[in-house]
Amino acid sequence: MPTPRSAPRLALVLAAFWAVPGLAQAGSDTLWLGGTQWGAYSSYSYLGGIQPLPGARLGQGWYVSGFVSYLRYRYTTGFPAQDVTTQAPGGNLGIGYASVLGNLGWSLSGAVGYANFNAQPSSVVGAARPKPQGAVWTFTPQLQWDFRLSRRWSVAGIDSYSFGQASFWTDWRGKWRLGPSLELGPEGIIQGGPNYRIHQVGLFAQIGPFSGWQLGLAGGVSFQSGLANSGYAGLSFSKSF
Repeated sequence: MPTPRSAPRLALVLAAFWAVPGLAQAGSDTLWLGGTQWGAYSSYSYLGGIQPLPGARLGQGWYVSGFVSYLRYRYTTGFPAQDVTTQAPGGNLGIGYASVLGNLGWSLSGAVGYANFNAQPSSVVGAARPKPQGAVWTFTPQLQWDFRLSRRWSVAGIDSYSFGQASFWTDWRGKWRLGPSLELGPEGIIQGGPNYRIHQVGLFAQIGPFSGWQLGLAGGVSFQSGLANSGYAGLSFSKSF
C-alpha cells in the first residue's frame, strides 16, 4: 500500500455535478456529462448522465444518475524505490433528490460503484502489496449545495464520502457571475483516505449554456503529503436535452 509520502491523487465523478445548477435554471431535463482531469501523478476521465424521474426536472425532485470512468495513477514505493502504475476502469449508478429553499439549492444522493484496480507491478520488494487491487465495490453518499449571496455572487460545494475505499472529497467554490453565460472564481479541494491527504487551490470558469452546451475549465496547484507540489487542470462539458 502506498505510504503517505507516495500516495496518489484519487479523483471522483463529482466535478460533473457543477454543471447542474446553471442548466436547472434553464429548465433542462436529461443531462449528459463528460470530462477529464490531469495531474503530475494521475489522470481521470468520466462520461455519464443525469435523468429526472417522472414528475421532476433537473434541480427539482428525484433523479437517477449513471457514469463510467477510467482512473490512472502512479506512485513510488519499496526499497529500492520503484514506480507502481495502477489503472482502474469502473462505473456507478445512483439516485438522488434536489430542491430549492430560498437562496439555497441543494441535492442529496447516493451511488453504488464498481472499479477494477490493476496495479503493476503487483509485488514490490520492501513494500506491502498494492491496495486497492482487483474488484472494489463502493457506496458514496453526496451532498451538493449552492447558496446565492447576491445577484452576481454565490458560494457552492460538493461533499462526499466513499465507503469501500474509505475516501472523502470536499470541493468548495466562490462563484462570480459575469453574465448569463459566464461564471468564474476560486476553488479549494480537500481529499483523502487512509494513506493520503491532498489539498488543491485553483481557479475555475463555467461557460454557457449555449444551445444546451456548457463548458467547464479548472486549474491550479496540488499540495500532496511528502510529494513535490504540482499543477492540475480539468476540462468538462455537458449537454442538456
